[in-house]
Formats: sequence, structure tokens, C-alpha cells
Amino acid sequence: MASRKTRLARRIIFMLVFVAVIYGSVIGFNRFMGAKILEAMASAPPPAVTVSVAQATQQTWSNELQAVATLRAKQGTTLTSESSGTITGLHFKSGEMVKKGQLLVQMNDNVARAQLAADQAKLLNAKQQIERQRKLFARQATSQASLQSAEAAYREAQAAIQSDHARLSNLQVRAPFAGHLGIRDVSLGQYISPGTGIVDIQQWNPLRVSFNVPQRDLAKLAIGNAVDLSVDGLSGKSFSGRITAFGSAVDNSTRTIAIQAEVKNDKNELRPGMFGQATIRLAANTSVIAVPSTAITYNTYGEYVYVIKDSSKGKVAEQRIVQTGSARNGETAITRGVKADETVVIAGQVNLYPGARVKIVAAPKGISSPDTAASRN
Repeated sequence: MASRKTRLARRIIFMLVFVAVIYGSVIGFNRFMGAKILEAMASAPPPAVTVSVAQATQQTWSNELQAVATLRAKQGTTLTSESSGTITGLHFKSGEMVKKGQLLVQMNDNVARAQLAADQAKLLNAKQQIERQRKLFARQATSQASLQSAEAAYREAQAAIQSDHARLSNLQVRAPFAGHLGIRDVSLGQYISPGTGIVDIQQWNPLRVSFNVPQRDLAKLAIGNAVDLSVDGLSGKSFSGRITAFGSAVDNSTRTIAIQAEVKNDKNELRPGMFGQATIRLAANTSVIAVPSTAITYNTYGEYVYVIKDSSKGKVAEQRIVQTGSARNGETAITRGVKADETVVIAGQVNLYPGARVKIVAAPKGISSPDTAASRN
């Protein structure tokens, strides 16, 4: 009996040892395979970053400056009345063209006209009195004081007539210059006070173009420089003009100076208040290295681009600090850091880092890449 129990205990111990060996072997094998996998992953190169590219090109740019511009009327104001009164006549329509001096608004002038008639009667009487006094004074039948009093009364009557005419004029609103009217803000029969806005008037041709340029460019400009203006909503059209004035001082917060130009608007296509792009044409042309503006990346240390280079790992990205110049038509001039015909990344930079392998694909819609290569590693 004891021998049988001993054999059973040995079998149980053997089975437990066997299970422990098998379980330990499995755990050891899994750990070994995991370590090998991690080692392989650590030694494997990171996946290639998908980017789009274009070539830097040597171009000849006309020497010019560009600035955001605002259009202003050469003459423009809101018409108001100098006197209070009730409107009895509106002699214009909203949006029409008017001539200088044209009557636009008439206010009730009955009282002023009655006063004018009374003062005209006084003037006639004063004139008769002065003539009578002169005749009497010539016969020495009156004193010089009486003659002087009659002359003073006559001049006072003349002044009253002038005041009446001024009062009648103030009860009318006339166009101060030829221009286009806006939308009427008053109605017939309305009582208005001095300063009440009636209608705005703007002179559209020519128009003033206002913009600012950095102080470093001030020496390049002169009165008479040609200016080309393009405006949103009128794509494909350019309006020509010339610089007519400079601001008197540089703004000490932006370090820019205000410039004024005038452009012709013969067809009345432009309106005051519009904004557009002003291009100031300077003297000579300039040879530049140009890249699409989307290739430029900005950070706190400056501007940089990624240039594609061939290496033993394939095509890789090299980060280059660059110095940029002017920009136009979606391209930016590079004055230092990139050579002509080098390939730069124009899309996908967010995932790049120096030395990253790249996979080149066609540029996304809306991004120019005339030299994008075929998709490859």
C-alpha cells in the first residue's frame, strides 16, 4: 500500500515538473521572439514620408513692389443742410450723375422770401432818402450829419439784402462738384436740422489708390512711378496710374509710409472703398531663383525649405535655412539657400524632418508643381 502511494506521488511530481518545463519553454520562446521582433523593428528604417515637389527655377522678374491697396474718391462727402427747415423739393434720384452746382434739395423759403421783399422795399426807400439828402446838401439846406445818416441807412439796407440772399441760398442744397450720388436718406416733407445727412456724393474718375510700403523701399520710389492696380471681382483687368504723393512721415509702429496714386476709371468699373493689389513698377529687371510660395516654412528661427537629395537610403529631405525676397503670382524669390534646378518640397512638410526618406507624389489640386516627378521611393 505504501509502495503504491509512493509511485502515485512520483507520477504527480513528474507531471508537475513536465508542465512547468513546457510552460517555461513557451514563455521563454515568446520572450525570445518578442525581443527579436523589437530588435528588427529598431533596425528597420522608418517609412517614407509622402510629399509633392517642384523645381527651383531661374527667372527674370520685373523690378516691382506689391502692396494691398484701398480705393478712395478724389472728392467725396455726405451732403447736409446748413439750415433747418422742411423739404419742399427733391430734384435728384438716387445713384444718378450730377453736375457741379446742380440744385438737389429745396427747403421751405416762404419766410425768407417775404423778408427779402421787405428789405428790398427798405432799400428802395433808403436810396430815395440818400438822393434827397444829397440834393439838399448841395444847396446847403441840410447838415452833413443828416447826409451821413442817410448813407448809413442805405448801406444797412444793402447788407440786409445780402443776408436775405445768403439765407435763401442756405435753404438749398447744391452739388459741390460733379459726381455720382448715393442713396437718398431724406424724404419730401421731412423736417431736417443742420448736419442731417441727405445723400453722399463721390467723384469716381480718377480714383485715388492708397497703400503702404516698408521704409526700406522708400528710396526706390518717386513721384510719377507707374502703378498697376488689380481688384477682386474684376479678374484679368488692370488699371494704370501713377504715384502722386507720399505721406509726410513713417508710421513708428509699422515702419511703413503711406503712398497715394491715381488711376483712371473711365468706364466707372471701380468704386471707392474697394481693395486690390497695387504693383509699383520700378526701373530695371532682376534675375531671381523662384520657388512656389508653399515651399516656404516659417518658425521662430526664420524661414526654411526642404530640398530633396539622393542618398544610400534613397531620396531624403534636407532642411535648408533660406532668405526670401519678393513674392508674386504664387511664387517667392529665394536670395540665399537654394540653387536653380534643385527640387524643393511644396506639400507634406508637416511630417518631414531632416534626413527623412520621401515618396514623391503629384501635388494636391490647387498647388502648383510643374516639375513633380512620377511617384517613386
